[in-house]
Amino acid sequence: MSTAAKERIRERLDIVEVIGELVALKPAGRGQLKGLCPFHGEKTPSFHVHQDRGFFYCFGCQAKGDIFDFVMRSQGVDFGEALQILGQRAGVEVKPLTPQDRKRRDLYDVNGVALEYFKRQLANHELALDYLRGRQLSQKSIEDFELGYAPEGWDGLLKYALSKGISDTDLLAAGLLAEADSGRRYDRFRNRLIFPIKDYMGRVVGFSGRVLDNSLPKYMNTPETDIFKKAELLYGLDRAKASIRASGECIAVEGYMDVIALHQTGFENSVAVLGASLSTEQAGLLSRLDVQKLYLAFDADEAGQRAILSGLEQSVGRQFLVRAVQVPYGKDPADAVLGGHIDEFRDALTKGMSEVEFRFTNVLAKHDKTSLEGKKAILQELLSVLKPRDVFDPVATEMRRLVIDHLKIDGGRLDEWVNSKRRRRLDDTQVKGMQLSKNSPSQVALIELEVIALLLLEPTQLRKRLLRVQVALPPAVDDSVLREFQAICDSCDYDDRQILHKYRERDEGRIVFERLFSQSDEEDRKIDVEGHIQKSLSRLRELYLDGEKETQRARLLERMQEVSRYLTDPNLPAQQLQHYYAELKEINAMLAARDAERRMRVPMSFSRKKR
Repeated sequence: MSTAAKERIRERLDIVEVIGELVALKPAGRGQLKGLCPFHGEKTPSFHVHQDRGFFYCFGCQAKGDIFDFVMRSQGVDFGEALQILGQRAGVEVKPLTPQDRKRRDLYDVNGVALEYFKRQLANHELALDYLRGRQLSQKSIEDFELGYAPEGWDGLLKYALSKGISDTDLLAAGLLAEADSGRRYDRFRNRLIFPIKDYMGRVVGFSGRVLDNSLPKYMNTPETDIFKKAELLYGLDRAKASIRASGECIAVEGYMDVIALHQTGFENSVAVLGASLSTEQAGLLSRLDVQKLYLAFDADEAGQRAILSGLEQSVGRQFLVRAVQVPYGKDPADAVLGGHIDEFRDALTKGMSEVEFRFTNVLAKHDKTSLEGKKAILQELLSVLKPRDVFDPVATEMRRLVIDHLKIDGGRLDEWVNSKRRRRLDDTQVKGMQLSKNSPSQVALIELEVIALLLLEPTQLRKRLLRVQVALPPAVDDSVLREFQAICDSCDYDDRQILHKYRERDEGRIVFERLFSQSDEEDRKIDVEGHIQKSLSRLRELYLDGEKETQRARLLERMQEVSRYLTDPNLPAQQLQHYYAELKEINAMLAARDAERRMRVPMSFSRKKR
């Protein structure tokens, strides 16, 4: 292998860009970035990249090396193959591998030739094209996802591959041929629509074939090969990874057609699992892309939602803020978005059943939250989830909110216990100390006080950020702590020392000081203040909305009682009677809709439907 070629590749390629395709990297000091190691499971980043030196090192598993070492380890190839891969990317000609360098044709190349064949067949097969058009897929989607067709016959692909210099042994190794007991080898995929399955780099690692009629099996996949491992792949990830990394959100579905339909209609952060549920390995892929929210759009009904969350591995649920989505207007996402219900699907994402809330209600159902013993048991059982894994952990934050709200305990005291290095089991005295007094601030006020602490972390940005916060706040609330904070800032001319002096005299000052100093410890000095503020504002808007819903429900119940009293009047005119009956029917319908939402939060047992 040419040393000169290796050096030219090293000069042209940025190690951060190459590693960044697999690992979400964040600044970690001068010339350094860090992220979750792709070579071992971890919850906090220990994988560091030195951009200027062109090296990486993991403090967890001690993996280390340069850009070539990373490709060799992450893709399971030898140095020669890594040189070929990076040379092609850098535009540097590398001497091709000789036949002696490997015993059989590279499986990626074999699959690439098969894809050429399948695509050519689709272009000449009107029945398959009509099926795709009938499913409302655009020509662009068909081309972007490189769909193909495997015609009838036993050796169409075999003959084509042989003409390209690929042996039947290579095709068999790639899972493209099957072998009968007699020893005869024949095409595995026949009379099926073909979906090429790619890894995160966009290399074809396998295929899935779908029948165009009702025959079985409906789908047939490439068997497990050296490069095709179902549990380690997500269909569409090569096209979705940029959108996923940019948004921090991912939509996971069951079907290949669902992914294509969602991308076609603007949901470009969508992928499909290659199995009945999300595997730990697949979750690892998303975690390295820094996914915060994961939407599981697997089934159209409430029973399916609960089954999804019930069967979700705890380790997966701990990595993301997971929501199970009830797909509107159709049995799957493709039906919904291609049927003209894009806005309804987008709305369903925001209303999905929270995995955190699902887990919380299951724990809550086992213990009496009104007793000290019950609160102790609940807190002890949820401790592992309440402990943040990183500076901002959306799962821990959401669980903390639910615990504070339902158990009526002080957030600061809860944090002290959760973050204590001495994890003693709770006793009655500790639980009593956590309980809120009658004068304790509400959950809304607690979040607003956290925002105040965040604003005070960087005093030079205080005036500008507070202005944006006030604009972003929900409609005016009488007892808004943040609006009162603005008045204090104005009176102190935004001098942080004077502001803190004011809060020394106030009841809520303890909370501000606790939050302020807890945020200033160790590496938290570098936290994303702006991002934390936006997340807190989002939680505030959600709480205000929940409060408005409960207020509306109370008003509806009050009006229902009033109308019911009118209906008992024997002298009520027939026209007025009819009017009140109509109003009562409407009220009942609205209450039923709201109660349906409330029932979604109650744990129930359902069996998982088969795909």
